[in-house]
Amino acid sequence: MIKLRVINEKFSQYSHLITDEKIAPHIPETALLSKSTFYEYINKYYQVYLRPCHNYKISILVTSLEDQQFRIESGCINEIIQGTHKVYQFIENNLLNGKRFIIQQAFPRLTIDENHFDIRVYAVKTSSKWMITEKIARITPDGYSITEEVKGVFPLSSVRPESSFNSIFQGACTQLDDIALLIAIKLEEKYPTCKFVIIDFILDLLGKPWMNEIRFRFSDGKWDWYQVLRGEQGLFPYLPETYPYHEKVLLSYLEEYKNCMIKPNISQWGIGIAVITQLENQSFEIHSERSKIPITDFHALLEKVHERYISKKAYHIQEKIPLATVKDCPFDVRVMVQRKNVNSDWVVTGKITRTAAKGYIVTNVAKSLSTVEDAIEASKIDLKNIDSLLWEIDQLGILVARQLEKVYPDSCLWGMDIGIDQEGKPWFIEANLVPDVSIFRYLPDKTMLNTIKEYLREAKKKSDNQ
Repeated sequence: MIKLRVINEKFSQYSHLITDEKIAPHIPETALLSKSTFYEYINKYYQVYLRPCHNYKISILVTSLEDQQFRIESGCINEIIQGTHKVYQFIENNLLNGKRFIIQQAFPRLTIDENHFDIRVYAVKTSSKWMITEKIARITPDGYSITEEVKGVFPLSSVRPESSFNSIFQGACTQLDDIALLIAIKLEEKYPTCKFVIIDFILDLLGKPWMNEIRFRFSDGKWDWYQVLRGEQGLFPYLPETYPYHEKVLLSYLEEYKNCMIKPNISQWGIGIAVITQLENQSFEIHSERSKIPITDFHALLEKVHERYISKKAYHIQEKIPLATVKDCPFDVRVMVQRKNVNSDWVVTGKITRTAAKGYIVTNVAKSLSTVEDAIEASKIDLKNIDSLLWEIDQLGILVARQLEKVYPDSCLWGMDIGIDQEGKPWFIEANLVPDVSIFRYLPDKTMLNTIKEYLREAKKKSDNQ
């Protein structure tokens, strides 16, 4: 993968946007988080957000309750704690991880069927003009207040809040384009190379839009990519459940799935990936590369995970997909998705399977390469119609490319890693902007390799002529 600069230092963004008198009324009051600003904001506002200055994990929402009690929500964490000092201590010890955060005023919001939602607006600069390319509503799961995790994504035009708020909602929607364009133009002053912005808004109970989050072009951070893909509802069935690492999230995943994967937010070649399994006797096992480490109890597991992984870099936790195997070795499919120029359609130009070496959990260390048909035939997958699966894999690759195109509008090549579980269902694993084309040389039939090269030549020719 290539690395692109991540422009997401939130306090700097808010400080710049607040200087515009037309944008300022839609910016929540914001400060860098410290003990003193936390006490100030929690005494001043009914709700406050705590957000990382850089997008490495999900946000924290603190809500004031009665009798000096406060609810803390972040991912699957939902705690009620008594007293401002204990609240800050809990957040500092369990959620900040030594990182810089901002604190913001938050608002009671409009809901859809009693679920919270935000409105995501995509703005792109084409030639010399900014334009809005898409507006979607993202609905939280039941019981969630923060939209880092969503259960539904809908075109904004199809969304209807509770009837009593419908006119307020419609009025707010008419403002979003103008506000989003003003924000994009203002951000371009500070970041002149910026050509793409995602802006998330929330609506308060009076229907006023408030800027909630900004995202620019993304790095190869897996959490950022996952967030983009969650913007397309058609991809929901193909995305393994994923969350930034926290010990309570790890416990929840192990209780539900009995095993899970932890992955560095930024990594290549499968480095740092591990599978954690809960065994029948309440002990655990960490499997990384070919090494398996037995762990006696959950406390010891947390210490080992922190020592070997979490203390070194940002991680997230992911549902482990039971990949189909060939001779007990898992395999996945590298799908090449290409287009000849930015105005042409995406097509699948090649598919090849990579089978992991004996004892490895990821296919980055591959012992063999083969066609998808040969791998499926050698596996234990019982399929009545292999053509239907191949078609579904192609459609998944194209759908991912179309969604990532919103973040990388100039891209003409993606290498999609797609897993197939033991029931024959495809799952999206990862996308690569600079995939290794050479692996297709190992197939006896060079048709796919030649097609891939043809598309690469056409894309380069179009790029050189622009």
